[in-house]
This record gives sequence, structure tokens and C-alpha cells, in this order.
Amino acid sequence: MLFSEIIGQAVLKKNLVQSVKDRRISHAQLFFGPEGAGALPLVLAYAQYISCTGEKDEDACGKCPSCLKYTKLIHPDLHFIYPINSTTSKQDPLCDDFLVEWRSFVLQNPYASLNDWYVFIELENKQGLIKEKESDAIFKKLSFKSFESDFKIALIWMAEKMNEAASNKLLKLLEEPPDMTVFFLIAENTESLLPTIRSRCFPVKVPLINKEDMINTLKSKYGIESGKAEIISRLAGGNYRKALELLQESENNGGFFDLFGEFMRRSYLFDMPAILKLTDQLNALNREKQKTFLDYSMKMIRENAIKHFDNECLNYLTKTEADFSVKFSKFINGKNIVLLNEELNKAYHDIERNGNGKIIFLDLALKIGKLLRTV
Repeated sequence: MLFSEIIGQAVLKKNLVQSVKDRRISHAQLFFGPEGAGALPLVLAYAQYISCTGEKDEDACGKCPSCLKYTKLIHPDLHFIYPINSTTSKQDPLCDDFLVEWRSFVLQNPYASLNDWYVFIELENKQGLIKEKESDAIFKKLSFKSFESDFKIALIWMAEKMNEAASNKLLKLLEEPPDMTVFFLIAENTESLLPTIRSRCFPVKVPLINKEDMINTLKSKYGIESGKAEIISRLAGGNYRKALELLQESENNGGFFDLFGEFMRRSYLFDMPAILKLTDQLNALNREKQKTFLDYSMKMIRENAIKHFDNECLNYLTKTEADFSVKFSKFINGKNIVLLNEELNKAYHDIERNGNGKIIFLDLALKIGKLLRTV
């Protein structure tokens, strides 16, 4: 991964680059920051920059044999440790047993969360751990001479998941590190690490991504308009993983805007032929999409209720939704907001229980029509 691929963090990237130029690479560094801030991709870019054998100034060259291997996370001098546990197909495993899955997971989205990893490897209800034998395994790997690079690099993701035995063995490695070895520890909760481990690592704080960098990335990478990018950025709060989740949610909901508007208009007018046509349309959707439509409807009702406060900072609507809400929000008030939400919730749970979609949506339309006329 290149520094140019990291979202924001300009000051931090500059400092890391300078540390390599000045040959001041601490043998043990602790990168810590909240979910979605980008500690993992930042460390990967740093490691690639350290190992790059091509011409480089502010970033790795991306073309030398070392960089090409880093692109696939297969460099022989880059070693990973991460939380794992037994699964249906892997009993009492080591991290190496999940190496194929790990590479695929990181390459898909290096900003993904610990829970995303658990889902990816189908850990079900188990918690991932870094056990003592992982420290033994990494010690054996690092005791050999490096294959290609000057440095051997050990990257420990979610280091706070080390159990006590693993932590104590790692502590010995940090106190007496093998020659030309760099340890990168990544953590979200440093308080769960042994104080002695924290004291032996150079701390690198990774802050949340700032608003402008988030907006620019969403616009350039996904081609979304400024207003929508700003809304997603505000909701994500500097967490890029959350921003991607919101973007996906927005795309799923986008197809329901016209349907929601028509459903509300026809319900208000008690236009039975149009209502019956809409209920047929909704009934033709699978249950998950029916539930998504109801989720979107509840979100729109909430946002239109908030619009009464006339404070843009409290509203999270796209420009299209905001234009629609100029008139629609007048029909949402203190007398009907709770009842509207209750009816939508009831319909959601009825769909979840395999109720008849046509009957559920017809009943919902008639009740909404009555409630929208409440003043």
C-alpha cells in the first residue's frame, strides 16, 4: 500500500517518511487510534516504504520487486499476527492457517473492523485471541536472516487481543529484539496492553480522518455529489469504515426515495387504485427489501420531524430528500410522529414474521393516510 492511498493523515505520513530518511526507525512502534482512522493501512504503507528498493522521495515507488510483493501482501520479510480462534474448518489454528483469508480481507478493505474480520472468517460467536504460540511462531520466523529487505517486519494487528502469556513473550522480544527487526503494534484500546509493552514502544497516535479529506475521498472515489458526501462525512465522524457502510446503505435506500414519496402521497389522498398498485409493487419485493423500504421510511419520518427545529446540523438528508421534505415535513408533527413510527415498526415486525406483504402494506397505507391528516 502506498502513502498516496491513505486517506488524509498528511502530517503523520510526512513524519513517517522523514523517520526513514533520517534512519530513525524505532524497533518497536505502537500505532493506536479509533476504528476506521486507518492505522492498519498507514502501517502497511510505512512498511512498504521502508522495504522499497526503488527511487523514492515522499512515497514507495510501487514498481520494484519489493513493492509488487507488498501489493499482494506476500513479501517474505513481512509477518502478520492477528486475533483468531477455532472455526468449523480450522481447529486450534495459528495465524498462518488464516493467511490466505487475511490477505484477501485486508486487500478488500484495509479500513475494516475487528468484527468484520470475525465475520469474514466465520468465527460465529467466538472471540478472537492472540495466544502464546503465536509469539513462539513469530520468534522462530524473526530468528532467521531477512530474505530480501534490510528489515524484517512483524505487524501485530489488534495487539490488545494478546493473552497474558503471549504478551509476556512478546515483551521479551521487544526487550531483546532480533537484529534488523521492526515491530509494529496496532491497537484501538491501549489500556488493555501491558504497561511494560506500552513503555517499550514508540507511540504513534492515528487521529480520526478530518472532514475535508473524507469528503474529497468520497467524491473522487465514488463519484457522489458534494451534499451527499458531506452528510456521510458528518455521520461517519472521521471513521472511514463507517462512511463506507453509510454509503452502501445510502445506495440501497436510493431506489426507495421515489417509492416512499409516492406511497406517502397516495396514502394521504386515499387514492385506492394507486395504493393497491403500490402494495402489489411492494409485495413483489423479497422480504429483506421490504424491510429496507420500511427502515428507509422510518428514517425519512424521523428526519422530517427533526426538520421542524430548522437546524441544518441536525438533518441528514440528501439534496433530493431535502427538496421533497420542504413540503412533506409540514405533515409530520408532535401529534403523529410517535404513531407513524409505531405503525412502520409494526409493519417491519409483521414482515419479519412472514406476514402477507400485500395485506401489511395496504393496512399501513390506510393508517398512514389518516395520521398524515392529523394536525
